[in-house]
Amino acid sequence: MFYELRHYDCHSSLALRRLTSRFGEHTTKIWARIGIEPVGFWPVIVGANQPRLTYILAWENLAQRETLWAEFQADPQWKTAVAASRAEVGGDPVRTITSSLLSPLPFSHIARSDNQPKRLARGVFELRTYKFDASGKLNKTTDWFRDHCLPLFEAHGFFAMGFWTTYIGVSPELTYMLVFESLAHREQAWASLYTDPKWAEIQQFLYTDGVSPILSMDTALMKGTDFSGWS
Repeated sequence: MFYELRHYDCHSSLALRRLTSRFGEHTTKIWARIGIEPVGFWPVIVGANQPRLTYILAWENLAQRETLWAEFQADPQWKTAVAASRAEVGGDPVRTITSSLLSPLPFSHIARSDNQPKRLARGVFELRTYKFDASGKLNKTTDWFRDHCLPLFEAHGFFAMGFWTTYIGVSPELTYMLVFESLAHREQAWASLYTDPKWAEIQQFLYTDGVSPILSMDTALMKGTDFSGWS
């Protein structure tokens, strides 16, 4: 199994609303008929890339993705829905689309549309992507999360929805998503983690001579849509 993380950057807030409506009213229903499995949909509420709709798909293998995506692209109902949404905003609501194929790490929660904790149903989702300049640094960081960081996350009320690395691509990246009950819960959880003496202790297992293996980091806060499994 692998996952596909897709970002749709829109021309305006109105375009984002129309695009989100198209997914909820048409696209997800077509996917259900075809057999495409979405994990969730999230508009970005805090982050550099706004207005943006982010969603994740779960695939069994590359052959399934190729077959079902081609069927979806050729679907007459989808083409009609796209034409209608473009008419509403005077053109394509989407400015750019970026897509990443991701492989779940062995210790990761396997995110599916039907296995989210109900207490997080209206939560805040934090998507983080770490970039590296060498695969060895990526491996060191994933080991650190598994052995040291995840236990602290759990102790301080974080829910780690998933951890993924690049499945196809040239750049070693670690992507993970955290879920909190609210913005206030997120603020409290991070503050609690950063003041835990164990947090300072485990940094020695990540840093080498005071240098982080992580080259850069992107982060965004998101909320689920009404039709998302994680809404």
